[in-house]
Amino acid sequence: MKDKFIKKLKRSWLAIWIAFAAAALSTIGVLAAYTSVSSVKRVVSTQKGAGMLFSSNYLTTDENDLPRTITFSSMENSPCVTVNVCNYPQTLIKHNDKDITYTLTVELVDSNGNAVTGEETAKYSVEYNGEKKTFGSNSKIEFSPLKLMADDFNKHEFVLTFDKSQLTRSDIYMRVTATPTNQAELKPLSAKLGVIYINNNTSATWTGTFIDNATSPKDLDGFNYRLSGSGEGTITLTWNTNYVDISPWFKNTYDLTISKDSSGIATATLKVNSAEKNQYDIQFYRTNGINSAEQWSDGNHTDITVTGTGFVSMSFTQSATKEN
Repeated sequence: MKDKFIKKLKRSWLAIWIAFAAAALSTIGVLAAYTSVSSVKRVVSTQKGAGMLFSSNYLTTDENDLPRTITFSSMENSPCVTVNVCNYPQTLIKHNDKDITYTLTVELVDSNGNAVTGEETAKYSVEYNGEKKTFGSNSKIEFSPLKLMADDFNKHEFVLTFDKSQLTRSDIYMRVTATPTNQAELKPLSAKLGVIYINNNTSATWTGTFIDNATSPKDLDGFNYRLSGSGEGTITLTWNTNYVDISPWFKNTYDLTISKDSSGIATATLKVNSAEKNQYDIQFYRTNGINSAEQWSDGNHTDITVTGTGFVSMSFTQSATKEN
């Protein structure tokens, strides 16, 4: 009788143990699936680790110092470029949980990085928080100390004003550098920015290109794609969702209607008018991790391809000329 009772008890405990183990394995399976999805859809950023929590719409951690030219319609009275410095990735996914103190310097230079001097420097200025500074004899402007508070998503905006009369013939750029001073893991952000006019008598032209000047796209967790140009019309933007998808922030901000075919190609249209806005910066994030075959399509990093298949492309249709 005692032996039968013990055997029955063992069977009961065995059933309980199996049930417990099955539940545990189920939980592990759920966690594994969640972790897999989370790691595949990574955050868009041209910087990795903590560096992504110190970002900018124009400045990057690249050190090649290649000049970047921003186009304006000749109808513009004053060509201004607004540069922001943020305590979060440009996708607004998360903000830095520590205050960031930094120094912002702006230098007036030519395309080779040599300092520009002379009377014309006074025609160029930088404005921050209502304070406007023009370039002096040292061709350099500095704002310091600056602090991005950790209490929320915070950004600082700097308005760079260029000399309109010089734009069609001069070789003058502003080299902007934001250097953190209290977090060693954060990398400085920089870019050499210039502007140029597009003659309104020419046909409207819009182009799209990646602006992440990394040696290989495999070095990046996500990508920044820039639409820029002159004139009024419609841009048709397409991307391969097998590799990347568009930032929800951009989709919602510009109220894009997106369609997708059975092969995973997504399409959206965007009305553009350079008299209102001549540039759009779009973030794309990876959907299926890094493909070993991906590479830049050309030396100018226009697109990313995998065995001939592109990640992102665009076309532009000019609006019909309105008769008076």
